[in-house]
Amino acid sequence: MALGTRQGVHRKPKGLLLLPLILCLTFSGLSLNHSMPPSATGSALGFARARHATLPMAPIASVYPYDEQVGVTFTQDFSVLAFNVTAVPFTNADGVGPAYLVNGLTDRGYWYQVGLSYNWPFKFGGVNSGFRMIYEVFDSSGASVDPVNGGGLQDFNGQINPGDVVLLSLSFSSRSVVMQAIDWQTGAASSHSFASIGSRFIGLPYNLSSPLGFFTGLMTEQDHSAPYYGSGVPVSYNETGVNLSPAWMWIDEWNTDTNQSVFSDNTASPVPLNSSLSQYFSSNGIAEVASAYGLVTGLTPGLGPVSFPTLDAGPLTTGPTGHQVSVPIVIADREGATVRISNLTIATSFGRFNFSLGISFSLGTGTTQQNVTIIVPSGQRPGIYSLTVDLWSWQYLDTQAQKWIPLRPITVNETLVLTGNPPPTTNPRANPPGSGQGPSTSTNKTTTSPASLLGLVRIIIIPVAAGYGALGLLAVALLIRQERKRTTTQPIQTLRFCQSCGSEMGHWELICPRCGHSTMALTSSENQSSANPNPS
Repeated sequence: MALGTRQGVHRKPKGLLLLPLILCLTFSGLSLNHSMPPSATGSALGFARARHATLPMAPIASVYPYDEQVGVTFTQDFSVLAFNVTAVPFTNADGVGPAYLVNGLTDRGYWYQVGLSYNWPFKFGGVNSGFRMIYEVFDSSGASVDPVNGGGLQDFNGQINPGDVVLLSLSFSSRSVVMQAIDWQTGAASSHSFASIGSRFIGLPYNLSSPLGFFTGLMTEQDHSAPYYGSGVPVSYNETGVNLSPAWMWIDEWNTDTNQSVFSDNTASPVPLNSSLSQYFSSNGIAEVASAYGLVTGLTPGLGPVSFPTLDAGPLTTGPTGHQVSVPIVIADREGATVRISNLTIATSFGRFNFSLGISFSLGTGTTQQNVTIIVPSGQRPGIYSLTVDLWSWQYLDTQAQKWIPLRPITVNETLVLTGNPPPTTNPRANPPGSGQGPSTSTNKTTTSPASLLGLVRIIIIPVAAGYGALGLLAVALLIRQERKRTTTQPIQTLRFCQSCGSEMGHWELICPRCGHSTMALTSSENQSSANPNPS
């Protein structure tokens, strides 16, 4: 799968020139959150591009001899090639899908390829359904040495879903080059190693490829049964470690049975790549754009120069300690775009604030400012603080393909000035896209001031105490009233008098102690006084 050019340097076996993948840096001892599986043995499959493989009873011509390739050749050297690529399950009318490839040419002429394939074809017809890791190694003479029959396919140890972001990487480890692919969403991985012949992957500042068609760069590749002039679908490769220097951009299609060019086109020289304006290149029904952060292939011609949004530092941020502070996020775009922010963090010396926003907004030409709100902990001293804004996950909407294209994570530094002034009395408006909270600070924790305590006493404690006092007084009054009622309703004590002599007798006496008469009568004190007005 060496690169074919108009100069006729296309000697490549139609091996692993997969669709452009964006690999993310992983060394063989990869300290990722996913454990790498042991290398599985790759099967030697008779791919249409593997001209070095002569299988028994093989027909002279392959079923899918027309190989379209879109890519870039880097001019800088790398010790590690690592790109993230989107798993796009595109197929043509033949049911054949693409390969998204990362390619590395060593300083000793060996060529290593690793990629993500979808419905990759057999030479005699049919496809290997689904996503696979695809790899191949060529020696300095152009022969495929791993696998020896060309075009190795290897299963992942888990599921690869459409739209997942997959890391593709080539790295030197001890005496080997490690070729691996990892799905960031599911953790599915696949890895293969081969002896390292060389110590670095070299860029080509003066040529598109080596005389054998080898190069260091990215490529999207797809086979067809007839000459093809279509565009495919957009696929993004994002570099994760360094900014890319000037690169060659090229598009070609070859008949791998006859080794003849169907068409071939490339930039006249390496094009400069920067973070704000991408380079656009198109030919024969397909286009690509490249920037300092990666490559997008599979675009339809006519798009013209494409600018990618960038994140800039905002104006000075000022706010009171212990309250909400709005931090401006300034996004710039030369042509206007729709941007979606999924994950953003703001780190300070007093906490880290995480935002999972998931919102989209349109940008006009120039700059657009969005605000995020952080809560400064109470007691934080006034002063000048540094803010580190990390935009981890964000995308822009490709209006042509109506697809979200991932952008490279960006970090900017801003300044926060904390004052001791109280906030305005009016309720602050929530600023889009939202607010976040650092783990070191709890927004539910409230510090009560003396004025707040006084208000609490006036509003709650005094009325409650007064209520209890009133209840106590009411209880005392009720007791006194009950006692009085009990006293007034008690029957009057009756007196006993002797009916014969009128002498007073005790309640317990049945015979008058004075006259000895046993006849008695009960009378009240009034009756007694009227019956015996002059007692003796």
